[in-house]
Amino acid sequence: MRITQNMISAIFVRNMQRQAEALLQRQEQLATQKRINRPSDDPIGVGRVLNGRSMLSSIDQYAENIRQGKTRLEMTDQTLSMVSDFLQQARRIAEEKSGAEISASQREFAAAQVKEIYEQVLQLANSKHGGRFMFGGHTTAETPFVRDSDYAATYRGDSGSFRIPISGQAEVTVDADGRNYFLMSAADGGVDIFAELQGLIEGLEEEDLAAGTARIRAAVDPLQAAEQQIVNKRSELGPKLYRFQATEEHWGAFKARIQDAIGRDEDVDVVQVALELTNLKTAYETSMAAAAKILQPSLANFLR
Repeated sequence: MRITQNMISAIFVRNMQRQAEALLQRQEQLATQKRINRPSDDPIGVGRVLNGRSMLSSIDQYAENIRQGKTRLEMTDQTLSMVSDFLQQARRIAEEKSGAEISASQREFAAAQVKEIYEQVLQLANSKHGGRFMFGGHTTAETPFVRDSDYAATYRGDSGSFRIPISGQAEVTVDADGRNYFLMSAADGGVDIFAELQGLIEGLEEEDLAAGTARIRAAVDPLQAAEQQIVNKRSELGPKLYRFQATEEHWGAFKARIQDAIGRDEDVDVVQVALELTNLKTAYETSMAAAAKILQPSLANFLR
């Protein structure tokens, strides 16, 4: 086959176009420090990168859920700890003011103290997290516990729980039914905390000191049981908090691995690309010099 000047020119042009494209690609990679700048650079790699980014987005959402869940558990624990302290104060008042030698004025002062304790416990039972009531079940916008003028408490929430997704197939459930904390019945083996505080107030305000003494003494054991009830609810939080922490650590390590995998697909080896760019420039300049000698001057000028 006869090799014509036009064939030689076409071969030179194609080769130099490929070299120019390779030069531009390496220059872009150095500028962006990304190996993949468009889907056509590596269609399979782009698929892996997009899948990795989708996984990172899910992990970030789970991490945020866990952060919110941990905050809620910590706030619940702090709230219950304060409730426990107030119940202990009420029980001590009952123990100290149940004697027959305690005067009516002393009991009246103690009754005022217990009323203040009642109000503090009621306020804690109506605690909020993120602008939503913590102990009202699914009824998070309405005050769950209210009382009347006789210190009788009413629950206006429901039996809902707070569910926190921590993975695609798992979630942590936190009891949000305030009755399980503050208004348990004796039939369920629990204590109605507000009813016991109400009974103590009434006993301290009883005009018949003997009858009052009996009511005050009757409040001691239930209040102690109420303290244990709160301790039991606090103990439920520990395993859930541990699960949050363990899952958070798992997602943190998994996120790092995914980021590394994305980096291997997407990021460029700057030193390697710089070396390739230098080699491509040398090859391109060599090709231009060869074209100037072999091809017709007009074509060589065109290529320059």
